[in-house]
Amino acid sequence: MSNDTAPYKWPDPVVEWAATSIIDVNAPSEWVQKLVEQMLQASLPLERVRILHQILHPQLSGISYCWTRTSADVVVNKATQGLLERDSYLLSPFHPVCNGETTLIHRHLEHINEPLDFPILSELKAQGMTDYLVLPLNFSEGEIGAISLATNRTNGFKEHEIKRIQQIVRAATRGLEILIRHETALSLICAYLGNTTGKRVLSGMVQRGEGETIDAVIWFSDLRKSTKLSEELPADEYLALLNQYFDCLAGAVLNQGGEVLRFIGDAVLAIFPVDKQNFTSWETAAKNALIAVKDAELRIAVLNEIRAKDNLPPISYGIGLHSGPVHYGNIGTSGRVEFTVVGKAANEAAKIESLCKPLNQKVIVSEPLTQYHQGAWINLGKHQIPGTNTELSLFTY
Repeated sequence: MSNDTAPYKWPDPVVEWAATSIIDVNAPSEWVQKLVEQMLQASLPLERVRILHQILHPQLSGISYCWTRTSADVVVNKATQGLLERDSYLLSPFHPVCNGETTLIHRHLEHINEPLDFPILSELKAQGMTDYLVLPLNFSEGEIGAISLATNRTNGFKEHEIKRIQQIVRAATRGLEILIRHETALSLICAYLGNTTGKRVLSGMVQRGEGETIDAVIWFSDLRKSTKLSEELPADEYLALLNQYFDCLAGAVLNQGGEVLRFIGDAVLAIFPVDKQNFTSWETAAKNALIAVKDAELRIAVLNEIRAKDNLPPISYGIGLHSGPVHYGNIGTSGRVEFTVVGKAANEAAKIESLCKPLNQKVIVSEPLTQYHQGAWINLGKHQIPGTNTELSLFTY
């Protein structure tokens, strides 16, 4: 075989793996685990590896992957907003590396005179670590993540091992950036659309009109006297109030596994889907929806106690619960689509909630839903659903 046709051999098999391996974006910790395993098979004396990167998300500021020889499995931690202002980050070696102040932090923990200038170094030394490295992860759009590596081998890392680790890290940055970009996209889309809806969109369900008919418990809630509040309060105060209100109502839905689909002004549209991925029975979906109702009531009560101490008026709300089939999918224009639920049952749920005010109730539940939950229901009688030809028996508790 001539040299022209001979297969190219990478100088370092670990660098080759890091640069060319297939990446499963749905299993980031597994790829990190395999990267560490490749380094261990190459006789690099690793005892602890940690990767940290920032993420664009309304509630999260960073994600870390941590491997230790004692646990073997990679542990994923997601840090809430504010991490970059906390001492745990500001006093860590990750801070100067991620800020671009240095491209290498190397501490020989065995050396008596070695400065322990970061709190983590004292902890690692107490755990028996002998050497510690922090290297940057330089991503394509200018962001910088970081990776730390520690060993407990006597005399620590050798010079040629450090150079090899630097080459491996540079090659692995490509794979890590792919994982980070996907994680960022998934986190953002789930934050804005909901977990179930976000994953459906990211998996390819993006065409207008695309969707399916599903069974669901439908939640529609609304803030009382919102027009008056919006007129009386400065815009920033009204926005803060809305966010507090949504924490109470939508937060209760999310805590019980519901999917918040839309914030329509001060209204919340949510579903508790009855399918294999969410609630496996009508009874379970109904139970969780009613738990969410009671949780919302408790949250509003706590919020109103706080408002009373500040001499602010209490806030109130209405919730309508209904059940039935809905079309769950994309609607909109060719250039702007929205993933939501539409159909007779969804429309009726909103109309049922609109009856809370004239019937002087905080919560109204339709008769079909009461068939799946044996609560102490109070019958409100039969009522014409506004804007429809449908009459339903309505209940509260």
